Amino acid sequence: MRTHPEQHWLPMATYLEAIERESRRFREVLIDQPAGTPVPSCPGWDVDDLLWHLGGGDVQHFWGWIVAHRPEGPEEYPQPDRPADRHGILALFDRAHEDLMLRLRNADPADGCWTWASDTVLHTVAFTMRRQAHEALIHRVDAELAAGERTPLDPHLAADGVVECLEVMYGALPGWGRFAPDGSRVAVDITDTGHRIVLGLGRFTGTDPRTGRDEDEDDVQVLAREYIGRSADPVDLRISGTAEELDLWLWHRAGAFEPAVTGDEETARRLRAILAQPIG
Repeated sequence: MRTHPEQHWLPMATYLEAIERESRRFREVLIDQPAGTPVPSCPGWDVDDLLWHLGGGDVQHFWGWIVAHRPEGPEEYPQPDRPADRHGILALFDRAHEDLMLRLRNADPADGCWTWASDTVLHTVAFTMRRQAHEALIHRVDAELAAGERTPLDPHLAADGVVECLEVMYGALPGWGRFAPDGSRVAVDITDTGHRIVLGLGRFTGTDPRTGRDEDEDDVQVLAREYIGRSADPVDLRISGTAEELDLWLWHRAGAFEPAVTGDEETARRLRAILAQPIG
C-alpha cells in the first residue's frame, strides 16, 4: 500500500520559516556575485538567471499569484518581464518574496489551490507551502555552489526533502496511470535522523490524456515510512546516507557523493535509471 504524499512530516509553520530563511540566504549569497558567474548545478545558467528563476515567473512571483487567486489555475497569470539588470531583478525578487510570504501566512493550508500535480488531492495550499520550502532550499544550495560558500542543510528539513522528492517528484501517480509493483523493495536509510523510506519498484502504464502518448516504463513508489531498526521485512537493496547527502543526491546536487548501496545489483541499476531523470 503506497503512502500518501500529503502526510507531511513537518508542521506548516516550519515550512514557512524555511521559505523565509532559505530565501534570505539565497539572496545574500547572490547579491555580491559578479554578473556572468556560472551556476555549476544548473548548466547554462549564471547567477542572474538563478535569481530570476526563484524570484520571477517560474517560482515565487508565480506561486504568490496562484495562492492569491486560489483555487483558480494559471491561465490568467500575468507573466512579468525580466528586468534588464541585477538591481531590477533583485527588486522584483524582493517584492515577489514578500507577496508570497504574505499570501501563505494568511491562507488556510487546507484550502484548495491549483498545483501542477496530477493527483488532485495535492491541490492545496499545504502542498505549495511544502514545495516552496524545498524549492528555496535547493536553489539556496545552487547559489552557494556558484559562490563556493556551501553551508549545511537543516537535517529535519532535508529528511522531509528526501521524502517529498521520492513521493512527489518521482513517485506521484497521475489519475490516468497505473503502477504495478513487481515485488522489488528498497530501503532508503537516513542515518542522522533515523528515518527509513521503503520503496517499491514496478511498471507505470497509462495513456497521457494531454499528449495521447502511451507510457510503459520502470517506476518507483513509496510504500512505507518507518524508523531504522523497527521493521524486519526483507528488502532487495539498502541505500544510506545523511539527510543532507541523500536530499542533494536525489536532486543531483551532490557532486561526487555516492550513498552507501548494498544488495541486488540489478535492483540498484533499475533504481539509478529512474532517479537519473531530471526533476529541476
